[in-house]
Amino acid sequence: MILPNRRFVCLSFCVLLGSPIAVHGQFLKELWSLKYSRFNDQTRPSGAETALLEGQVRWDDESRQLNPTGMRLRFVKIDEQQTPEGGAARYRVYAEGAPENKVFSMDIPANGRTEAVSQEIFVNGQGLLMTRKPTPEQDTLLKAPGDEYVVMPSTGLAEPVRYRFSSMDGRIRILGTLVPHPVASTDEGCRLEARIAQPNARAVLIVADRFPPRYKVQFVFESEGMTAREVVSADADGHAAIVDFPYVQGKTQGTLKATAEGPGCLPSVVLPWGPAPHPSAAVP
Repeated sequence: MILPNRRFVCLSFCVLLGSPIAVHGQFLKELWSLKYSRFNDQTRPSGAETALLEGQVRWDDESRQLNPTGMRLRFVKIDEQQTPEGGAARYRVYAEGAPENKVFSMDIPANGRTEAVSQEIFVNGQGLLMTRKPTPEQDTLLKAPGDEYVVMPSTGLAEPVRYRFSSMDGRIRILGTLVPHPVASTDEGCRLEARIAQPNARAVLIVADRFPPRYKVQFVFESEGMTAREVVSADADGHAAIVDFPYVQGKTQGTLKATAEGPGCLPSVVLPWGPAPHPSAAVP
């Protein structure tokens, strides 16, 4: 079944109330904190704002506290479909390792509410999500047109959609993040991605991957003549994340350029911000 086609306006706003983040929030706060970059004339983000942003990063970073099973949703593009708002891609979804003897549901925690899909979902032996219990012949299939569970989010540039796949008995919760139109760059193996974290890109999540383990990644942010620099230590997997607030006083829109320096690599991404953003982003 395809989710209703609509524009997900910055679905990166995860619900904190009633989510695993709220349950473990104090414990997680003691273990981990997110770094922020802002330009000199910007006001400091509020506590509620930073809590939402940290929730997004934990959701995307496969946090064991939020996702204790260690399983993640995986999305594979099927094709492009035309909608009243334009083209949108369809994706089949996998939850490898999820038990076949349970019934599941899907919801999208975002913008202070949870949008649930009122149908039962099943998985086969390959982790393929299906709209009915798989037959023995379907148990080993990687695709099952007509019976597979399909999502078709209608999003803008660099807008993530975050999904939560839960067993009906509440014992299993599997998370996943899908960015249908990513703004990303790879240089000499190092990867950098920008994700919109607040409407009109008031905050932008910058994600660095494939850097050396524990490497101190130097980030440079440029926006409408302003420059800011921050250093973030990558984790054991060479992953680092930081949030930038690209707005500049006296400007209503602009362009953010983010660069991450690694040993022999320098990936950069460019993303428009403001209420009337440019039609597309560029990757240098």
